Amino acid sequence: MSPLAELFEACLNPFLVLIVIFLHWWVVWFTLGRNFSTTLGLVILTRLISVGGGYVLVASGALGAADTQIGGNWFAWVVAMAAAWLWFWNLEAAVLCWGMQRRRKSWRWNPYDLAVLGAANGAYLIGAALAL
Repeated sequence: MSPLAELFEACLNPFLVLIVIFLHWWVVWFTLGRNFSTTLGLVILTRLISVGGGYVLVASGALGAADTQIGGNWFAWVVAMAAAWLWFWNLEAAVLCWGMQRRRKSWRWNPYDLAVLGAANGAYLIGAALAL
């Protein structure tokens, strides 16, 4: 299995998922306006889309067959971490933007809010890599 597929699979660890939902809820709470129901709904939607999309890629075999051992060198793992980070960060930023613009038409991302969201996704992937 490719390093990217292994990372996406590791992101499905139930303990890690609970920690990440709390971390992302907190990030979205402070970033998007402190509304409990909106924050919870958007966090669950973003997690379902980003992690679910990663799972579909792994299950479909698009990232390599599950029975093959690719392993990968350190460069393959660096590229896999960067690709997974961009996958999660961009999907979640787009979904959050869509959700917030539906509530407030004039809403826009602040650069520091995007940086915090990117850092939260980086922490998530580091946790997934450590769980391997």
